[in-house]
Amino acid sequence: MESLEMRGANRRKLIILVLVVFFTWLLFLQRTRLKEDSEDSYIVEGLGHSRIVPRKCMVPEWNKKTTNSLPHAAEFEQWRTRRIGSHHNILDAESRLLSAFVYPDQISIVTTAFHTYGKRATCLYYDCNRREIPSSRFKSRVVPLTVVTCPRRYGAEYVSLSLDDDVESQEPIPLIFRAYEQPVHELSVCVGPLYGPESKWLEVVEYVEHYRLLGTSMFYFTLFNMNDYDRKIVDDYERLGLAESTKYFMEYVKLGWMFHLIQTHECHHRSRFHSKWVINMDIDERLIYNGPNNFIHFMRSIPPTFSEISLSSNRVLKFEELPEKFKSEEQLLADMMFLKYNQTTEISWYNLKGIVRPEMVALLFYHWSCRQFDETKVMSVSKRFAYVRHYRSVDENKLNSNWRTFYNGSLIETRLEESFEKRLTAAVLKRVKYVYDQRMIHCEEIPPWIFNRFERRLLDCNFRNESQIIDNENTGISGF
Repeated sequence: MESLEMRGANRRKLIILVLVVFFTWLLFLQRTRLKEDSEDSYIVEGLGHSRIVPRKCMVPEWNKKTTNSLPHAAEFEQWRTRRIGSHHNILDAESRLLSAFVYPDQISIVTTAFHTYGKRATCLYYDCNRREIPSSRFKSRVVPLTVVTCPRRYGAEYVSLSLDDDVESQEPIPLIFRAYEQPVHELSVCVGPLYGPESKWLEVVEYVEHYRLLGTSMFYFTLFNMNDYDRKIVDDYERLGLAESTKYFMEYVKLGWMFHLIQTHECHHRSRFHSKWVINMDIDERLIYNGPNNFIHFMRSIPPTFSEISLSSNRVLKFEELPEKFKSEEQLLADMMFLKYNQTTEISWYNLKGIVRPEMVALLFYHWSCRQFDETKVMSVSKRFAYVRHYRSVDENKLNSNWRTFYNGSLIETRLEESFEKRLTAAVLKRVKYVYDQRMIHCEEIPPWIFNRFERRLLDCNFRNESQIIDNENTGISGF
């Protein structure tokens, strides 16, 4: 009997204990709430205080890699001791992080100052929460030019650098994925830097549409000083997935042509493993192909041991400034450079241009490579097959505009091949009209009752006839 009573008492105690634990847990849940913030980390509130708990980083398979050495380290060290790939202009520029790329076997961080060449730099790695990965730092150097090469680190999504004379490291920047097993694009273009006050929108359209007809599928832009109107066309090509752009943030209000080498190398590293072949041309330079089949077919015939194709060039005299804005189709046809200018010099190797395999080339000098990896070869292409048509300004206020003073040759009249010219004209017209042939909304197209709530200046509209008299009483339109 006592045994039954004891077992009943124990059962009641167990039930009471379970109920106490259950209600205590409910009370804890009520006072402690777990909620996600806008950055996918968590804010834990309760007991009169709160703390941020970082989200767990989900590391994809491609990022589960750590390397402990740098490819071609001996070559870079040899070049550093010989000052190959150094440059001494703009010594006072602040060294900032411009971009960073992760490749199958390394990471490259591009900075913005020439004077850091050869200095020691520490690679810093951060996870998805921008927290430094423990025991991951690596000592490297700035070489070539403004680039720092770093090994891979498991889970790294952001990187930064600390130079020897830095008080603290810079804010980390995201890694741009370039760890492709096969290039995404067969043929792309590194667009030379866009600087100077002359409008660029028409030049950009002609440039892109010309190279698209040759078979290119990606354009890498570097934007220095570009107004909003010109920027619209670059943004539209990015919208289409045909372009990427790098924006400079520096202490200088205007950047000049000496930043060309930074643009060249940033684009070179941006295109690595992303594009198989890259045409390295300025905005006023157009590749002309006269060989059999098409240009893509020609590039596919190049043996895999070649890392660069060199091209000769000529110059086409450009006399006037490009238009600031699109006005009409008739005016556009009159302003297209490839239709307007045809006084041409002979083709020569004085200003050669290059098409490179980015992962096989170590160092560029403006338009051609000066150091290649693994003893690869460079091929010079006969002008009968391909050359570069350079629309060169003769304005005395432009860079190197006095070139005619030293030119002793004779000029001839040349044009693009007729069918190519027609296709290019149609492509330029189509793209320009899509981006720039726009009008304001007519006020007559807006329901009158809307003007009772919003003033006309907020609606950004024009009447078809701006001289007409507005009868606010009859139309209900107010706010004028």
